[in-house]
Amino acid sequence: MENVLTEKIKYKYKVELDTMSDVREFVAAATKCETKVTLRAGNFTANAQSMLGVALARKIDWNDLIIESDRDYYGEFRKFIVE
Repeated sequence: MENVLTEKIKYKYKVELDTMSDVREFVAAATKCETKVTLRAGNFTANAQSMLGVALARKIDWNDLIIESDRDYYGEFRKFIVE
């Protein structure tokens, strides 16, 4: 039998979180997601369902916030996605 390597697809979107209200709304959306959603800011990685983690990521690298997930949650985060 042939071994087939399957590579998980990562969905990545650049986002902007301008206010603490945006952070709360972003975390609420992430909490509803069925799979893990990660927020990256430079070398810092946080669980997108963590209010503290998202607030810290926002402070660390304001201009380079990226969300990553194994599933496409574009609809849930479209308000924050920078195209």
